[in-house]
Amino acid sequence: MIQPRTQTAQYWEEEFALEQTDIDQLYNHLLEVEKPQTIAQMTTVVIEHRVNAELKQVERLMAGRTIYQPADNYDVGAKLVFPVMQFAHGDVTGKRKGFNPQVGQFEVIQVDIDGEAKEFASNLEADHVLNQSEDNDSELPDELAAIDVNNLVAVYGEKVGASIAESLEGHEEFLRLGSNWFVKSLMAEVNIGHLHLAEAVLEMSGGGPSPTTEILPHLDMDAGLDSAVLEFSLNYSLLNDARFDEVAPKGEVAWYLHRLEPDAVKNAPERLQYSPIPHDRALLSPQLLLLERELDDEWSDVDVPDLAQAVVFTLTFPHRWAGTIPLSARIRPLLPIGQSPRQQITLIDEFSNEEIDGWIVKDGRYIYGLGDWYEQYKIPIGGFVHLKPGPKPNVIIIGYDKRRSQREYVRLATANDNRIQFELRKRGIECGFDDLLIVGTDVTAAIDALFRRSESQQRTIASLLSEIFDPLAALNPQNAVHAKTLYSAINMLRRVPPGPLFAELVRHPAFTPVGDHYWQFDRVRWRESN
Repeated sequence: MIQPRTQTAQYWEEEFALEQTDIDQLYNHLLEVEKPQTIAQMTTVVIEHRVNAELKQVERLMAGRTIYQPADNYDVGAKLVFPVMQFAHGDVTGKRKGFNPQVGQFEVIQVDIDGEAKEFASNLEADHVLNQSEDNDSELPDELAAIDVNNLVAVYGEKVGASIAESLEGHEEFLRLGSNWFVKSLMAEVNIGHLHLAEAVLEMSGGGPSPTTEILPHLDMDAGLDSAVLEFSLNYSLLNDARFDEVAPKGEVAWYLHRLEPDAVKNAPERLQYSPIPHDRALLSPQLLLLERELDDEWSDVDVPDLAQAVVFTLTFPHRWAGTIPLSARIRPLLPIGQSPRQQITLIDEFSNEEIDGWIVKDGRYIYGLGDWYEQYKIPIGGFVHLKPGPKPNVIIIGYDKRRSQREYVRLATANDNRIQFELRKRGIECGFDDLLIVGTDVTAAIDALFRRSESQQRTIASLLSEIFDPLAALNPQNAVHAKTLYSAINMLRRVPPGPLFAELVRHPAFTPVGDHYWQFDRVRWRESN
């Protein structure tokens, strides 16, 4: 049996690398079709090219020679080719009689292959795997003639496509937008006048979002070019102009004027900005790691689920303050997040069916646009907010744990002598909440001042814990504070994910675990260690 190289996993998964002949083939293909091509289409071109190249190589190796088959008779001087030996060439130099009790009489031919004498059976009447047909002197072996390019694309296309895309990134002549590729020489002209007109079109529509197909008719570009070329060319120019933002979900294209985007979309609100805090994750017990996963902070390093499913998240002070949703591990699968740094989405109020314009800010790991919604329904810090997939990929349905208003004792933060304090007060609550996380305030401006002071002084987690611990512990008869409460309260003064906080609780001798994630603070040890 012959195993063509292009039919093996090793060839495509281990040996394949884009060569100049492949690049030339892709370039000529794009010149021929004169329109952008997806990476899947280009992968098919390359795989087909490699298969055809192997077939042509085999045809060259077989030219003027006979495929060796044990059943045939060969005279001295016969020129043979051996497919199972990488199409090695051999000349018959002699022959003799042979016999085997199992197969009977046959002949043995001596063949010179690259100066080395080898012997092979001929005139063999018994069945043999190398016997293909009665007359195949000029035919390709069956295994080569029957290669299915589409099947190769289905099996190896994804890996080959990734390799092609990576290689083409380094070639100046090839341009990529998303999964589409084109060449510079075929691009439509997009001049500064076209870009000014595109800006005016978007401004007239309130900034956007507008798909490229709605912008193009206003630009008076070359109507003789294919619409796919015009769209690719304009998209490429808009993408490289700081005035424009591509804000559509993955797989779509829509443009927005960057200067007309909300301020909190262009620049992350100060309370959501997180500078990574070095910490030793080995300090976190399995129980603390589970608690970290439960809190689902957007800056926690946890695995992202594979499938989108309904999510209930607990609103924290930074996101209540900024009117945002954390783009956390459990929430990210709900949305088709693309390559753009900012992406517009739609949130639907499950109670009123009102549509709310939302913005994904990928680098900041948040979704902006919920400030009015939080105020309308009086969602407290610690309140349970529901998210579930909407009718379209770029739509989320948002709700909350609605219930009849009840007066509950909640922790409220105050400010005194440039320090944060906490007290229990009754408040009417119309939303289900986690009583360990609920930490509100009636003096937001004063707490903001403490936050900025903490930032300017670059206070450590331990220093902030020493400030919040005693007033929080005073609200508990056991003089202990739950790790969740510490997480909620410290985020009033500094953006801190659970991991660094928990690691500091474990590391510092002044903090002692007393069970069920409750901790106590020993101020004597604190003074001794500081």
